[in-house]
Order: sequence, then structure tokens, then C-alpha cells
Amino acid sequence: MTRTVRKAVLLGALLGLGLSLSGCASDDTKDPDYQSGYSAGCGTGTGYVPGNASTVIRDPDLWRTSKPYRAGWKAGFNSCRVSTSNAPGSGSEYGYGRRNGPSGY
Repeated sequence: MTRTVRKAVLLGALLGLGLSLSGCASDDTKDPDYQSGYSAGCGTGTGYVPGNASTVIRDPDLWRTSKPYRAGWKAGFNSCRVSTSNAPGSGSEYGYGRRNGPSGY
């Protein structure tokens, strides 16, 4: 077998393996729980006041039981959160950073 043929066979095998494994990955962004979580997280991110639990929008049952909901909520919160890291009262005194927010993740 020539070197070119071996390369082509190896490339074909790797491509086939990659395509077959890509079918195993889930696309959480299309999950209704993910979308609901993203919406709630984004709503929290735009109106969140550190130390005020009433500004956190979250379905406690879905948060506890649905991984896509939690992933969507975190993505929505981080995407929509108003960046106020240098402003007084930004939450640093409460231990809320850009990544952990009110969810404690």
C-alpha cells in the first residue's frame, strides 16, 4: 500500500469515526427545558440585584431535575447580565462574580 493510499484510508476512517460520534452528542439548545432556563436566566441577569433573592427568576423543580434547564439558565444569566463589575454595589462584597451569580454554581 502506498503512503498516499494509507493516508486516504486513515483519513476516511477518522472522518467516519468523527461522524458516528457526532450523532451521540446532544444539542441541548433545542431542548424546551434549555430554552425555558435560558429565558429565566436572562431575565435574572438583566434585573438581578445582589443580596435580593426576589430578583432571581428560576423554576426550582426544573433547576433540581433538568440538566438542560440548568445549562440554559446559566447561559442566559451570563449572556444577559449587565456588567457592573466596577460599579459600587456590584456584588463583589457579596461574593457574586461574573461566573457564579446567584445560583452558586
